[in-house]
Amino acid sequence: MVKKQYGELKPGDKILVFGQTFTVKKVEFSEKGVKQGRTKVRVEAVNEKTGEEKIIIRLAKEEVEIK
Repeated sequence: MVKKQYGELKPGDKILVFGQTFTVKKVEFSEKGVKQGRTKVRVEAVNEKTGEEKIIIRLAKEEVEIK
């Protein structure tokens, strides 16, 4: 599988999280935090099978599998 950083995701990308495939709907970035000094990403995604929406918050440098 190919990996991509959360900070590189774009709407329409298909990601694999917890063994389930999600389609990215929206990606938002936060400012660098005072404590950690790192940018965080808020990803809104929809499960392809169930249609359930999930919000995933991760550091921009963390990697996720792309399907």
